[in-house]
Amino acid sequence: MVELGCGGGHNLAHLTTQGARCIGIDHDPAKIHLARACYGHLPRLHFRNGDAARCLGDVPPGSVDVCLSIFGAFSFTTPGPLLAAVATALRPGGQLLIVLRADAHHDYITVLTRR
Repeated sequence: MVELGCGGGHNLAHLTTQGARCIGIDHDPAKIHLARACYGHLPRLHFRNGDAARCLGDVPPGSVDVCLSIFGAFSFTTPGPLLAAVATALRPGGQLLIVLRADAHHDYITVLTRR
């Protein structure tokens, strides 16, 4: 599982306790520093600082089951290059889950499945 825009790593830390192997990516070095300080001890969780599309380029093609963006990278970047990188990284049948803020009281949740 890869979280695009992982912030402080809280979502992935919880998911690793459920057995998932996770990579958190964030462009903000302060957030990655916080994530590593809080959760760097978890053996199934790793953090990367940098552009999400570029970091996904380092992941073997077709090796990711799930990509998450919970108010993350898709909120702050041009989606085309990131979508292409996600499509390459996801295995067939893998899923991209995106949560975007619609307004003060609603969020959009989209789930896309790789063919």
